[in-house]
Amino acid sequence: MEMIKIGVIVNTFGIRGEMKVKSYTDFIEERFGAGNTVYLQFENEYIPMKVQQCKEHKGMVLLQFEGKNNINDIEKYKSCEIYIKKEELHRLDEGSYYFFELKDMKVIDEEDNEIGTVLQVEESLAHNLLRIKKLDGTTCLVPYVPAFIIRVDKLKKTIRIRTIEGLV
Repeated sequence: MEMIKIGVIVNTFGIRGEMKVKSYTDFIEERFGAGNTVYLQFENEYIPMKVQQCKEHKGMVLLQFEGKNNINDIEKYKSCEIYIKKEELHRLDEGSYYFFELKDMKVIDEEDNEIGTVLQVEESLAHNLLRIKKLDGTTCLVPYVPAFIIRVDKLKKTIRIRTIEGLV
């Protein structure tokens, strides 16, 4: 069973069993909606938890799980990562990708020269950025915008980019 990380518990919140979660998903209502099951990675196991309540608070997600109504029930889960099963992901529109799908893709320029490999996708206020490990071992950031991204090929696991002087 392949799992996809959707958040991490950063702390407890109050004394009634709520947890403060840093979300890694753009689909907060879908992933953390009441009645949904998520999986906490705790002591090398995936523990299923049913969401009782979810709300957003100051850029974080406040979660409460069924049967966990006291701070003592949840304190041990601080720093646990939260996952869903990969098969629970919904299809995205054509041309849209989950961040994990772009990771490890080979990056090439317009002339088929290999530049490197995507290490991760980073979010910024303006747009997402691809952090690329170049062939020489250094890294660079390429804006994930149409001006630079020519084509993403999931089958070939490549991203063709348009380069300008100083970009890479």
